[in-house]
Amino acid sequence: MQHIEKIPVPKASSDELFDSRLRIFAPKENTVLLLLPLSGNNESVGRGILNACLLASGNIKNIDFHVLDTADRGKHVAPRYLRHKNFAAIIGPIFFQEVAQYGALLPHVPILSFSNNLKINNGHIFACGLSPEDEIHALFAYADSQQIKSFLVMLPDGELGNQIQDIIRCELKKYGVEEGDDLEILRYSSISRKAATKYANNSNKKAIFVINPIINISKLENAQVFTLSSAALSPGDAWEGVIFAFSDNPEQREFIEKYHAVFGVQPSVLDMVGHDLVKVVKESINYEHPIVQNLYFGCLGEFLIDKQNGLRRKLSIYRRTDSGKEELSCTN
Repeated sequence: MQHIEKIPVPKASSDELFDSRLRIFAPKENTVLLLLPLSGNNESVGRGILNACLLASGNIKNIDFHVLDTADRGKHVAPRYLRHKNFAAIIGPIFFQEVAQYGALLPHVPILSFSNNLKINNGHIFACGLSPEDEIHALFAYADSQQIKSFLVMLPDGELGNQIQDIIRCELKKYGVEEGDDLEILRYSSISRKAATKYANNSNKKAIFVINPIINISKLENAQVFTLSSAALSPGDAWEGVIFAFSDNPEQREFIEKYHAVFGVQPSVLDMVGHDLVKVVKESINYEHPIVQNLYFGCLGEFLIDKQNGLRRKLSIYRRTDSGKEELSCTN
């Protein structure tokens, strides 16, 4: 795999789809397309996922993988090229807007996107990113089991903050918690860590939910901090002590070690998703069963691709520690 990493990535031509480092694979019976940003502002995200797919596809003998740089919009090769290809499946793209574009272009091909927006699920497009709905459901079920009844939610202004706010409101309503004494929602455009920590302490709430590292957790007097796993597992010590929902297993730890050994960095959560999606496609092709409604096991534990709800997985509750994470409780 170290040799593969050294192969240069060519530019897309106007006549054909380039296949990046996966070009070393000879054409096989089945073709799978990877839609990833390999240039531009999100290049590092796309290349991290590509590396994970390389590791997962290393022993697959009957599938030909190709990758298209979704950030290269100057050549306009995608529509002309893709209409003349017969793909077994597509892994990607990452962003919601791109999913709709490629979904309309290839209406009969299963598309396993990295988006976590459940609105894209329509029978052939599946949201396989880490769903905030799943994680928030697990976190507040845990809070209820711990008799935590008061919450401060601190979210940035913007679309993501709006999405998370709506999910939390709906989730807490199940437990009879609505805005008022038991629930306060603070939206901010900018806030210092010192000010956010002081506000959290003065709120006297038992749980604080944030998606950015604006709280100094060690300075909190009597509250626990919840967040999403994509934030909690970010490098650095800003999240030490935070509680999040995730799925850990031996295959995940083995993948992290292998990824680090080959590429010299830790994989992101999206890299783990990419690894698992290659496994989904491999098993679907080899065992000749539909991608949807079948159980799989990978870096993210046991999961299935649901026709209406995308990737669904079992989650446990963890606390971030200085040495990694510790499991607190199993939820769903």
